[in-house]
Amino acid sequence: MGKFINYANSFQAIARLELECIKRLCELLGNPQNDLNFIHIAGTNGKGSVCAMLQTALTHAGYKTGKYTSPNLISVCERISIDGVDITNSELENIMAQVQTGAEIIHNETGAYPTQFELWTAAAFLYFNQQKVDIVVLETGLGGERDATNVILASLVSVITPISFDHISYLGNDIKDIAAAKAGIIKGPKGVTVCANQPPEIMEVITKKALETNNELIIADKIESKTTSSIYEVFDFDDIKDITCGLGGIHQLENASIAITVLKKLGIDNKSIKYGIKNAKNPARFEMLSKQPLVIFDGAHNLSGAQVLSASLERYFKGEKFTFVLAFMKDKDYTSMIEFLIPFANRFIATEVPENPRALDAETLCQKIQNFNKNASFKKDVFAALDDAFSDEKVVICGSLYLYSFIKDYFSQNPLQ
Repeated sequence: MGKFINYANSFQAIARLELECIKRLCELLGNPQNDLNFIHIAGTNGKGSVCAMLQTALTHAGYKTGKYTSPNLISVCERISIDGVDITNSELENIMAQVQTGAEIIHNETGAYPTQFELWTAAAFLYFNQQKVDIVVLETGLGGERDATNVILASLVSVITPISFDHISYLGNDIKDIAAAKAGIIKGPKGVTVCANQPPEIMEVITKKALETNNELIIADKIESKTTSSIYEVFDFDDIKDITCGLGGIHQLENASIAITVLKKLGIDNKSIKYGIKNAKNPARFEMLSKQPLVIFDGAHNLSGAQVLSASLERYFKGEKFTFVLAFMKDKDYTSMIEFLIPFANRFIATEVPENPRALDAETLCQKIQNFNKNASFKKDVFAALDDAFSDEKVVICGSLYLYSFIKDYFSQNPLQ
């Protein structure tokens, strides 16, 4: 079991974008997903925040609500939760022991184990089924149509958050191909799809898929903020007034609009909706970790993430300069992302995510940054990079969600204000 758990929890860069293996694994486990009700969420950015808002509101409304997301930040148990409470280590071991039985059969049949994500997806289905949850908020891992989560037969609502270029080696380098992969979660007949307001070429793909599957397509409304006094926006939505978004950043207005549109379609009461938007927790997304010095962590790891990060910095800290601590995965378009951060930078410190085979090395990153800003240095050790950065007054740490656990370790040993 120990070796299997290590495999299930390891960094795995290989994705399997086909459903045969997950179908077989779920079949061996009794197809637990077929007895569950899902809100299925795909997109490039905002999925985690929308998931958090939905779970918090649904739990407040009295539904026993499961949530399956990835990747985790600190503990693998974060990936599977019910009503905001993560699966325990003992529960996880029990579930994974059952999944291992199926995985071993598949290994004997094919000579290969299911991927990490397939194992986790099956484990989540099994756990939620055994715990008899009312609704599962289900986040795709990569793409949608051939993502392991798409083994489900139906969903209460299919949700498409903003789509942009990401994972092009798997999904293609044409935005329509990427949109088609994401839209693959839309199921009929007579389903419901809630979608962010996307560029025309993306909406064309999603609208076509909705028509083919006889789905009601609802475009989430654009909402305007009522305040700029803090990073937590306040807004109205139809008959719900003065909603406070508990997640920081201007981009959360769009995520909140998507979540509220889903919740209203499901008939959730306004009080629970307002509670869910205010009390949702999704760490590492424009999160203020310290006030003295000002330290903001943002998991921006693709071009659209860098765009929304720069928009939030412009909104809340107009004209101010930051020290940026950056680390990226080497398969990301980090050069384009750096360009968005240049206007807000005093200096850059390049570092790297420890123990991750996909991590870009700090020296290479530093050289790329110096093409734009000569005031760049590198420190391979994350703690050394933070020691350097925190001598300044304003710091932004971004580029990879995988950095977050190491940042939290640093803060536990070196508490700031």
